[in-house]
Amino acid sequence: MEEKESEVTKAIRDAMVKAVEKGEDIKEKVVEITMDVVKKTLEEAEVTKEKVESVAKEAMEGAIEGARKVKVEAADVTKGAAEGIIEGTKQAGAKAADLAEQAAKAALDATKEAGDKAVDVVKGVVKGFLEALKEVLEKKKE
Repeated sequence: MEEKESEVTKAIRDAMVKAVEKGEDIKEKVVEITMDVVKKTLEEAEVTKEKVESVAKEAMEGAIEGARKVKVEAADVTKGAAEGIIEGTKQAGAKAADLAEQAAKAALDATKEAGDKAVDVVKGVVKGFLEALKEVLEKKKE
């Protein structure tokens, strides 16, 4: 049985292709594209840990597929996609923001498919994000 492509993956891939066709810088545009799709998807869904993880993975898959389609090095867009996933998750609401760490880890897992260079880039983004998240949570406790 053939697996149906996720709407998130398709939306991000197609938006990346359109951006390149318009002559936009895909390395910059991927953050905005990914953030918008992730935010919209999570706002329309019941936000659970599993939902956040699946949306993050689907978003990263869409960015990687989009990179391949427009012939851009996947490592060049994965950092922006990871930032967009994390930001979109945070913007989707308080409950989603609490699950942003899961989104970051799921994005990293999905990046492994794109190769070592991409993984190293996203690891840096995820590490920085997790450090910032700890600071925010510690300030909330004060």
